[in-house]
Parts: sequence; C-alpha cells; structure tokens
Amino acid sequence: MRLDVICFIKPAFGDLPKKMNPQPPLPNNEIARLNALSQYQILDTPAEKAFDDFTFLAAQICRTPIALISLVDGNRQWFKSKVGLTAPETSRDLAFCAYTILQQKPLVVRNALADSRFAKNSLVLCDPNIRFYAGAPLITPEGFAMGSLCVIDIVPRDLSLEQVEALRVLSDQVIGQLELRRNAINLSRTIIERQQAAAQLRSQYDVIEVFYRRGEEKARKGDYQGAIADFNEFVRLNPNGFKAYYQRGLARQKLGDYKGAMIDFDMYLQFNPNDVEARSNRGLLRFELGDYKGAIADYSSSMQINPGYPIPNDIRFLSPGVHKREAIVDYTQSLGLNPNYVETEINISHTHTQSELEDYSNEIEDSTQFLPLNSNDSEVYVTLDNGHNDAEVYVTLDNGQYELQHSTQSLGLNSDNGKAYISRGNARCELEDYSGAIEDYTQSLRMNPQDPEAYMSRGNACFMVKDYIGAMNDYTRYLQINPNDAKAYISRGNAYCELEDYTNAIEDYTWSIELNPNYGEAYINRANARSKLKDYRGAIEDYTQFLRIHPNDAKAYISRGNARSKLKDYSGAIEDYKKVWSKAIEQLPKLSSEDG
Repeated sequence: MRLDVICFIKPAFGDLPKKMNPQPPLPNNEIARLNALSQYQILDTPAEKAFDDFTFLAAQICRTPIALISLVDGNRQWFKSKVGLTAPETSRDLAFCAYTILQQKPLVVRNALADSRFAKNSLVLCDPNIRFYAGAPLITPEGFAMGSLCVIDIVPRDLSLEQVEALRVLSDQVIGQLELRRNAINLSRTIIERQQAAAQLRSQYDVIEVFYRRGEEKARKGDYQGAIADFNEFVRLNPNGFKAYYQRGLARQKLGDYKGAMIDFDMYLQFNPNDVEARSNRGLLRFELGDYKGAIADYSSSMQINPGYPIPNDIRFLSPGVHKREAIVDYTQSLGLNPNYVETEINISHTHTQSELEDYSNEIEDSTQFLPLNSNDSEVYVTLDNGHNDAEVYVTLDNGQYELQHSTQSLGLNSDNGKAYISRGNARCELEDYSGAIEDYTQSLRMNPQDPEAYMSRGNACFMVKDYIGAMNDYTRYLQINPNDAKAYISRGNAYCELEDYTNAIEDYTWSIELNPNYGEAYINRANARSKLKDYRGAIEDYTQFLRIHPNDAKAYISRGNARSKLKDYSGAIEDYKKVWSKAIEQLPKLSSEDG
C-alpha cells in the first residue's frame, strides 16, 4: 500500500456523515496559543533539513513508516516535515494532533478502531488507514502546545517506555529549533527598529542642529537677539545641548545682559569645566559686574588648566577697590605656573593697602585665594602683615557668625581642604557673592563627590543666581545621600516651581509632608503649586492644614479665599477675607498705642 497520500474526501468514506467524526475540543488558551504560533512565522515555509532530521530519527527510533512534525492552526494541521507522506496538511477536525495539544505528555493510541475519538475518522477508515498513533506535544517555554512530533503505523501496536521518552526528547529539540527561529526574527526586528529609530534621531538632530548653526550665523552678523532666539529653541529641543549655553551667554553679553550671560556661562562650565576660553570670558564678565574676586578665581583656574594662557590686558586690576595688577599677576603665576612648588612664601600684605574693602571678606580672599591653584600641595605657607608664617582663616561658628582664626597651614593645603572650600563658599554667600560661592562648592565636590553639605550649599547658591536647573540637580544629589531630609524636598520643590514644573514640585512637597507632617512651609508651597495647576480643592486642603499650624497668617487666608472663590464657594471665601480684616482690626489698638 502506498503511504504517500492522505485521503480526505469521497471514495470509501465519502458517504459517511461528517457528524459521525467527533470534533476535537479547543484548548482553554486557544487564542493565546494561536498568537504564540504566529510569532514563529513557520507556517507554509519550505522544508528544512534541521526539521527533516527529527522526523527521520523519530521514524527510525519508533520503527514506523510515517513520522510528522505537525503544527495546528485555527482550521488545519500543517506538516513542517514528513516521512512516508506527501500531503502538506489535513483538516483540523481529522487531526489526531488536535487531541495531542490538549495535554502536556505524549498521546499514544494503540488501536484507532478501538478508540471512540478516532474510530470513525476518515483517516482511519480510508487511506492511509491509521491504526497506531503516538505524538509528543511541541510545548513552548510559555507552556503553549503548537502541535506535535508524531509517528504513525497502519497496524495496531505499542511503544516501549524508552521509545516514548525518545519521542518526547526529540519534540523538545524541535521546539529548540523553533525558538532559534523566533529569536532570530525578534533580533532582526529589533535591529530594524533600532536602525529606524537611529535614522529618525539623526534626522531630528539634523533639524535641531540647524537652530544652533543659524544662531551662530546671526551672532556673527551682529543679530544677537535673533541668535538668542535660535539658541533658546535649540536648548528647548535638545536639553543636553550645552554648547548653546556658552554661545547664548556670549550673545547676551554683547547685549549688556550680564546677569543672563553669567547664568549661561555657569551652566556651560558645569559640563565643560576645563574650557579655558569660557572661563576667561566669564572672568571678564565678572570683572564687568564688579565681582573682581570671582574674576581672579576664573583666571587662576584658566592658568591651572593651561599655564601658558595669558591674562587679557584689558582687565583693569588697578581700578579702585581691587588689588594691584602686578601683585595678582605675580601671585597667579607663582601658584598657577608652579603648582608643585614647596614652601613658597608670598607676601601679599601690600595688596590690602590697595583695597577699599577694609573688612574680613578681603582677608578671606587673600588668605585662601590660592586654594584652586594648590589644592594638592601640603607645604605652602602665606606671609601676612603680622609677620607670622600662618594664614588667617575665616570659619563658621556654631552660632552662624564668622570670625578669623589663624592656622599654621593654609586652608587649601591641609587634609580637610574640601571643607575649607565649603567654609569659604559660605562666607561668599554671606557677602552675596553667589557665583564665587558656587565655584568653591564645586571645587569641594571635586575633592569629595559624596559630601551632601556641598551639594545642598551649591544648590542654594545656584537658586540665588536663578540657575534653577543646577539647583534642582544639586538638591537631587543631596537627596540621594540624605533621602529623609524634609527641608531638602521643599528646596527642590521650590526649584521645580521656578521652572514651572508644578507636578514634580507637588510630589516633592508631598514627600516633605510625609517626613514631617507639621512642616507648615510644605503645605503652603504645595497649596500654591496646586493652585497653579487649578487643583483648587487640593489647594484649599493644604491652606487649611497650614492655617492649623499658623493660624495668624493673613496671606494664607487670602490665598484660601481666592481658591474658594475659584470653586464658587463665595461664602467660604468671604469668611476667609473677613478673618484677615478682623485680624487687622485687632492690631489697630496696638498700633494706636505705639504711635501715641
């Protein structure tokens, strides 16, 4: 008998009612199973040797004339590989494998005529006259049965336990081949998607870059307002485009917006601290703003990075209130060009006589001016007016005040020089020299990148110069080290508010409240942020909480009244406004008595 054709129709069984062949039930996970099958993209593909080897081995091990790799889709069973047959597929209603996929272990049918599921099957009653069937389900790693590796014979028989186990092992290998195929498809798809994404990113970058190039061109032609507009758009589309900060700073400087230029230079130098030209330009800008000490610090840093970098001749160090140029140049060259020079004695006492700032702030600068230049030298001393080989150090006391103390070793040269930078930065903040303070805190962090005090202090200084992005970044670093500081969350929330990112601000104020439920500042700030987002109900709740802590705050009553008015709760709003008025009335007798 030829076993190369499976008959589905007519001849011997054509007159049999179709209903006599029971229809196989569907698996409980049929939709997910079909989706998994489609991922392999295997149906209706040509024969492949890897799969043909498995059917050959199955037929040899089980000694059957027929072996198949069958995959069951919605309406059929399709043969990826076959031995002893030429038909490519059969109806699913006739498939023995439709029963195999209902279980996790091999299905063995010793005599199909004696099995009610198959006794009236056309493939049993007609060619190829199936009597024996054994199939191991092809189960994916996710547990879906795709089909089976099966063997068929035309006489009733059985398999040994070893043969059944071999059939199961081979079915696992078939799944292994299918998985290799799926992984290759997924990898190919991923590569294509990445290539497409990269191409799209390149295209977007090219478009964004046009704004930067156009800004440069406008700046060269003297159209600084137009250049700033293009640099603004470039930064908006590419927040990491830090090169635009420097160019925008130069344009702002040309227009006389020195404070805006300073903010841009600070932003740029955070990410490119070794750009000597940028430091030099910031030094010149600081000089124009009257921050002579900051200018000196920038040029000192420039010479440390590049010892041969010249100080521009137009820096007028002979101006009133500033040290003599000769003293500064000699001092900078001595320490900047010879950073490893040991036991250099520099008498800078004469520089004090040229200063109009006869206070401790000048002595701070003179005694620690060389900090950025000799931060690693442990043997350099400074000779002051008193003739002693010690340095006058400005330190912070427990009560928050500042005083000068003497130290045999200069601040920048001892083992705790990182803290010295923080102390000097704090002193500069007291003098409202926030840019100089930021420089000191940054230097401290270079020595100790995990110092939370430096991050918090620099964040506060950045906030004061309206570098809210820098402040936010520093508060974030601080909170990574001290995640339970309620006040730090408020500080970062305030920075977010300045950037009009009220959603993140609210989240930070909420964290602060969770850490300290009695922190009134967090409630009032969150209420204001919620009002910005028109969440007036939430704002009212926060104003109410704040007023429980601070019941005499008139501004909070007004704010809550405004929020109530937005919700058309006019009676509640009037009640809040009345409280403000009544509290003002209460103060009248006191004011009258004070005024006589």
